[in-house]
Amino acid sequence: MRGHLQQRGADSWRLKVFLGRSADGKKRYLERTVRGTRSEADQELARMVVEAGEGRWTPSAPMTMAELLDRWLKLKATTVEPSTVSNYAWIARQYVVPAFGDRKVASIRTMELDEFYARLRLSGGVGRRPLSGRTVRICHTVMRQSLDQARKWGVIARNPARDATPPSAGHSEVSPPSVVQVRDLLAAAFDEEPDFGVYLWLLATTGCRRGEGCALRWKDVSWDTGELLIRRNIAHVGRDIVEKATKTHQSRRVAIDASTLELLPQHQLRCRELALRVGVRLDDDAFLFSEEPDFATPWRPDVCTNRFGRLRATLGLESVRLHDLRHFTATELGQSGTPVATISARLGHRDKATTLNIYSHTLPATDALAAETISRLIGDPRRQHGS
Repeated sequence: MRGHLQQRGADSWRLKVFLGRSADGKKRYLERTVRGTRSEADQELARMVVEAGEGRWTPSAPMTMAELLDRWLKLKATTVEPSTVSNYAWIARQYVVPAFGDRKVASIRTMELDEFYARLRLSGGVGRRPLSGRTVRICHTVMRQSLDQARKWGVIARNPARDATPPSAGHSEVSPPSVVQVRDLLAAAFDEEPDFGVYLWLLATTGCRRGEGCALRWKDVSWDTGELLIRRNIAHVGRDIVEKATKTHQSRRVAIDASTLELLPQHQLRCRELALRVGVRLDDDAFLFSEEPDFATPWRPDVCTNRFGRLRATLGLESVRLHDLRHFTATELGQSGTPVATISARLGHRDKATTLNIYSHTLPATDALAAETISRLIGDPRRQHGS
């Protein structure tokens, strides 16, 4: 195999490898345009020669990044959750395609990706505000995995995203609402609509995620044992919603308090009355929260978030998010001395390490309690030595 290199610009090179002749006698070439130094172009040409020699080449027109993403997402849909594919597709449309959609896959360089991630982190958000490190890292995941698939398909010889460095996801300390703020939110919710009040109450007392609260069915309530079975989650896939396993793919039982055991029968009675008005019997498979009189479809998590946003605005609590009710639960339990294992189990974390990683800063009171406990057991050393 013979390779040829031609400079097209200051840092642009046209690479060509002769592949022989086709059946009709026409010359065939593997061609790519790359950016970089002469040394980098030579290295890429050498890889192309090897690639051509091994038969890993594509006679079709060079693929653009937009075309690659479209094919990769279709392939990804066969191996991962629909909600994950939907998230990747949104990231691709929002950030990757505007920056690289028209570019030939083979022309993308590692340096450009590093600069792309830096721009997003600095001013890629709404109103040119900083974009979170987590979102930028998802962009990197989309680039790295799609380009790696292109490498496997023989579209490129190496994956430039492999050497790119996205910003760290970072970890900001959670700032949960106070007890007074949660009380005000719950009171306002019950005044506005009791059903939404019950929903927020369950999130605040059990620590379940918003989608887990939407997925609750009456058969998940154990009246005799005073427990709630959290086993499903309502997630968004584009504009649709799907019922799926919880985030950790594990179900859990959480104890519910006496107040909750009083609220739920009242809520169930309201649901039964609504169902009877349309001639429907409320069965155990019905959702706790639904816009339909037969309670066959659950509330949408995004609608719950929007409703909460309007509620907090009326109270001047714009900084409090719906997910912060979960943080409130974990923080208050931690500061009350509840064992981390118990908190982790109620929240549905995969392990205690996850709980500690998020809430360790809220546990100083527990650590202080431990210190006092040991001190009381040992006693005053000065008295023991007659000081």
